[in-house]
Amino acid sequence: MRRVILLAAAAVWSLTLSAQSAGEVADARILSFEESAAPLVAGRGSTLSLSAEHYKLGSHSACWQWSQRGAQLRIDAPIGYLSENPNPRETSVSTFVFWVYAPEAVEGSLRFEFRKQGRTCAWFDYGLGFTGWRGAWVAFDRDMQGRPEEGMDQLVVTVEGARRGKLFLDHWILSSFQDVRHHTADFQAPFINAGTTNHWLVLLESWRHPMPEAPESIDEATVRDMATVGERLRELLLEGKKPLPLETLRRHFEQYGIRENADGTLCGKPIWFVRYAETYINLGHPDVAKLYAANDQLLRGYNDFLLQIAVAHETSADPAERAELERMYLLLTRHLLDQGFAAGSAQGTLHHLGYSMRNFYTAPVLMRDVLRRAGLADDVQQAMEWFSGVGEVKLPPATPGMDIDAFNTSLIGRLASIVMLPDTPRKAAYLEAFSRWVDNGYKITEGTSPCFKSDGTVFHHRHHYPAYAVDGFSGGAVNAVWLLSKTRFAVSRESHEILKRALLEMRFYCNLRSFPLALSGRHPDGKGALVPWHYARLAVAGSPDGREPIDSDLAAAYLRLNPAADSYARLFVEQGFTAEPSPEGTHVYGYNVSLSHRRGDWLVTVAGHSRYLWAAEIYQGANHYGRYLTYGSLQLLGDGDPVSAFGSGFRQEGWDWCHIPGTTALEIPMEQMKADIRNVDTFSGYEEMLLSDEAFVGGVSHGGRDGLFAMKLHDHDKYNGSLRALKSFFLFDNRIVCLGSDIGNRADGGVHTTLFQNWLADPAGAIEVNGERITDFPYETTLSEGAVLRDNLRNLYIVPQGRVCVGKRHQHSLHEETDAPTENDFATAWIDHGRGAVDGCGYEYLMVVHASDDEAACYAGELPYEVLRCDSTAHIVHDRPTDIVGYALFRGGEVGEGLLERVSMPSLVMIGGGEESLTVSVSDPDLRFYEGPSDEVFDADGKRVERSIYSREWIDNPSGESLLEVTLRGRWALKEADKGCRAEIDGDRTVVTFACREGATREVTLKSMN
Repeated sequence: MRRVILLAAAAVWSLTLSAQSAGEVADARILSFEESAAPLVAGRGSTLSLSAEHYKLGSHSACWQWSQRGAQLRIDAPIGYLSENPNPRETSVSTFVFWVYAPEAVEGSLRFEFRKQGRTCAWFDYGLGFTGWRGAWVAFDRDMQGRPEEGMDQLVVTVEGARRGKLFLDHWILSSFQDVRHHTADFQAPFINAGTTNHWLVLLESWRHPMPEAPESIDEATVRDMATVGERLRELLLEGKKPLPLETLRRHFEQYGIRENADGTLCGKPIWFVRYAETYINLGHPDVAKLYAANDQLLRGYNDFLLQIAVAHETSADPAERAELERMYLLLTRHLLDQGFAAGSAQGTLHHLGYSMRNFYTAPVLMRDVLRRAGLADDVQQAMEWFSGVGEVKLPPATPGMDIDAFNTSLIGRLASIVMLPDTPRKAAYLEAFSRWVDNGYKITEGTSPCFKSDGTVFHHRHHYPAYAVDGFSGGAVNAVWLLSKTRFAVSRESHEILKRALLEMRFYCNLRSFPLALSGRHPDGKGALVPWHYARLAVAGSPDGREPIDSDLAAAYLRLNPAADSYARLFVEQGFTAEPSPEGTHVYGYNVSLSHRRGDWLVTVAGHSRYLWAAEIYQGANHYGRYLTYGSLQLLGDGDPVSAFGSGFRQEGWDWCHIPGTTALEIPMEQMKADIRNVDTFSGYEEMLLSDEAFVGGVSHGGRDGLFAMKLHDHDKYNGSLRALKSFFLFDNRIVCLGSDIGNRADGGVHTTLFQNWLADPAGAIEVNGERITDFPYETTLSEGAVLRDNLRNLYIVPQGRVCVGKRHQHSLHEETDAPTENDFATAWIDHGRGAVDGCGYEYLMVVHASDDEAACYAGELPYEVLRCDSTAHIVHDRPTDIVGYALFRGGEVGEGLLERVSMPSLVMIGGGEESLTVSVSDPDLRFYEGPSDEVFDADGKRVERSIYSREWIDNPSGESLLEVTLRGRWALKEADKGCRAEIDGDRTVVTFACREGATREVTLKSMN
């Protein structure tokens, strides 16, 4: 008989028992017992019946009652287990999926045995002792005892330990493929996925940690500090919240159809964690989450509704209204616990649970007294402890740092679960442990470990990731410092300073708030942005050293980022603070292989990728066409009111992903640009994060004002392993000299380096081509001997030689998430290196940001720089206005240009100054997470195999130190002692040795000894 899963209720989902329309998934492999208990067969001493008292899918379940020890039920049917996934693109594994409901706790366990021709092949024991729903994913090969075999034809379930009892069974899938990473252990099945270290899935391990030793008593100051933290948390949870009308809340409540059965248990609409919908993907049903959402069954919405009721209760002064809100809240809470959202329950998988659970933790803090009066406070507090994983804080941290997701989704929940406790020594000890855990989370980490780095970047997914950083700051990282500030539980000065540095760096590499595209992770849509209130909230927590009640740096930054006259702005102005000027200078981010260069209100970002840091993060439904985002991109954010990505010429609609400014790339049809997203190993899901095999990528700053960025570009063999280039960018004030050499390619398509691609708000928007103002639309021209161009945003481009293509055109593209056709008007220009086989090509151009007419006329007559070398060994540029020489040295050895005689290894060097003193800035851009050749694996054809970043053995290694020897002409000595540098005169030359690490700039001032 065909079984049907009803993922929305077909009937009995309202207090009036009225039927509702249902979204359905029909699949014979899913047993939902809607018409009978078949194919379950009851053994001796037990009975099976159909029941509408409890259900997890549809409106019925199978009720199994037994009255003797050792009672059994069975299913005589092919199990469907497969030892290997038939889809080579998948790493999911055969898994038994089931749900069980206990109206009252029954001691003992259930033994599940999978048999073949009467012989038991695999088995596991599932603990009882719970009430409500419990679910599990049990992987046949990893989690069960014995040895599963294909062709198993029977499941036998035996009660062990309990003489009599009753259970309800629903939603059984005898075998389906589930992601091998995501099975989650709990009280009933502690053996599941026992080897995982994923922070979402180790709740059972965290729960079992011993509590820290509590003092015998606590003093009044500690009680006051605990109260301060609790009051601030309530203030935070109510901030900006407005109550919904009672009638709106009533209607929403009635949709859940919660009713009480005769035995006091509850029945109502099933509630699902959104990720549980992944259960059905490999059964051919990828859109079940949409059905959950359409039927208001999602956990996140349910928790949000609980908070809405709590806010309404908090703000209401009407006793009758408050009583009604309390009734609704308590029924909703009981129903949620009954649905399996109780302590010790994992429901099969809890991966990425935190995004759905934020308000699971917040509403109880507001309704604590209501829960206590109803006798539910302990159950709710225990559930909060379980799902937040707060048990992790009981042990001293073993390593510095923590996942930014923990800041985002767990931190407030963990604090809330502790705040719910009575004011006892145990609570004080728990808060001390929590503070220690939070404090450790801000500590600087090595390698690609999460999350705070020494250069102010913030890691997630093994890369600097501003979008996740912003979420982590919003979710808890900023609030935690404020919540605990000026109490005995405050974070350390060091941690406070690290967070402050990360925020100040973010406002440097963003402009005004916008993320550069190359720093937008898997969402290069122009919408990514920093959040100003982070600066204000951390400001009012005081300065890290405690000397300022309001941090002056952060307050000034806030006033620039958010000029609106809100409560923070008024406070800061009243205290005498003014908006900071736009930051200026050049910052190098070794842990992002990027450089940010600022003057006035504009920002230039140069970005690359390496054998350590991926080129782009691409998921199913995200960033399908962004593979070139860090192929030596150069993006200017300098226009708009306020300055933004959109004001600076970006629009996703019509954007040509082959023509990202600054990049050297291949022009191919957009359909061919779409990423081939695979599940390449058991360390990762369906995603693409390709590494290069080159280590030489990074930057150096000079005097904090100017800089140099260079990279060895090599496309991954997954697409076009033949594309290579040496690229460099020399940044002096508003002048950027861009060089390329050794460009090679053997694949089909046009090889090019893009100068600009700007959206045209008006097709008649003017550009200039060799002095001629162009308002025509469309417009196309090709210049064979270089060009002088001005884009529609007043930026100047001088290309001394080469084939330059310029156009104003209506572009057709594809949406980076949906693949839907998009179109728009753009002005675009690029240097054409030829089609197909290309070898040894190069380029040179000058970009002048917001060039004045005088600058344009002057530089068109005489370039403000001299290229001293541009070949396979080095790119060297002398900037005439500053008299600084920049060296991108792709090989160690003799140099012989300017004052630089020799370097001991590939490096970046900038030298400025005069006869009496020099400033020498250097970096070794190789992060040196490992030494030697790239760790690539090759297939039979000699092509690099795609492997996930998470599978690499070196990802947590610290950046190795290198000693860079720089030999200069003349006799020089250190002006001031520097423990990371020494200078030794050797005849008429000086050897300066720098200790380099993390791709960071090392800079010294030398005095003449001639």
